[in-house]
Parts: sequence; structure tokens; C-alpha cells
Amino acid sequence: MELNNEKQLVKQLSEGDEKAYRALFMRYYTKVRCFINGLLKSEVEAEDLAQDVFVKVWINRAHFAEVNTFGAYLYVLAKNTVFNYIESKRIRKVNLDERPFEEEDNETPYEELVAKDLQLFINMVIDSMPSQRQAVYRMSRESGLTNDEIAEKLHLAKKTVENHLNLALKELRNAMSLFVFLYFC
Repeated sequence: MELNNEKQLVKQLSEGDEKAYRALFMRYYTKVRCFINGLLKSEVEAEDLAQDVFVKVWINRAHFAEVNTFGAYLYVLAKNTVFNYIESKRIRKVNLDERPFEEEDNETPYEELVAKDLQLFINMVIDSMPSQRQAVYRMSRESGLTNDEIAEKLHLAKKTVENHLNLALKELRNAMSLFVFLYFC
């Protein structure tokens, strides 16, 4: 996929060009649907929400003149669409049942396998971090220590601890996006 070609298509889309919209739709629709399916584990809901994403793209096409990375924008739009959908389902369920949404504890063997694979993947990402970042992350998330406590134990400035933690979380977020994409597409 040529970046210049994509930028030109996005520019044309922002000007209302239906052919550019179709080209971007054909390029990204399957990836968006696959990503959403990975989050929801429902082909039907993924199909509906992927279509919603592209309807939003068309409706808000004028705003794309300022978008530098169309793929990243679509990812964020798809993620937000899914979160809004889940929240609206939760609210509907609460209104119907008049009690908070409760998740079932009965996991299928597939869900257990995905959870184990995800935990292994997270552990691999953490193990690949520099030792100090790894220590800060583990003390914060696994031991429940505050940033001040970590700074004192490791003889670091609190700002350094915060920086290590932010970098660790950023690394994990990026890895999780990759995991979802690779595992469910």
C-alpha cells in the first residue's frame, strides 16, 4: 500500500469523492471487521459495527483533510465504536433487569486458551523490557506499591519511576493491539 496513494485518497475523500471512499473501504473494511470481531467475538455484531464505522467515515469525511494516518484513525474509531456499543448494551441490560450487568464466570475452553495465550504474551513483553522498567512495572502492578514507594526502594526519582511506568504501559498497549490483530484476524 503506497502511503502517497493513501494520502491522496484521503484528501479526495475529504472533498466528497465517492470513488476514493470506495477504494478506502475496500482497502480497510476487512481489517476493521476482523479487529472488531476480535474484540466482540461475534461475526454479526462485527459486520454491523464495521459498517457503522464506515458510515461515520462518510458522514465526517470533511474532517479527514487534517488526518495524517488514516489506518490509525480507523483503529481508534473502530475501538470507540465498540466501546460505545458495549456500554449501550450494558445500559440497556441494566434498564431491562434493573440490576447491574454481571459477566458470566463460565469460560469456554476457547476463552481459557485465549486468556492463557494473552497472559503468556504479556509476560513475554514484560520480560523483554529493560530490567529497571520491568522492576518498576512489577512493583506497581503486581505488588501494588505506589510510585513513591517504588522510588524509595529502587533509589530513583519519582519522575523516573513515572516515566518507566508510562513507557511500560505504552509498550503493553502496543503489544495488546498487535495481539488482538494477530490472534483474531
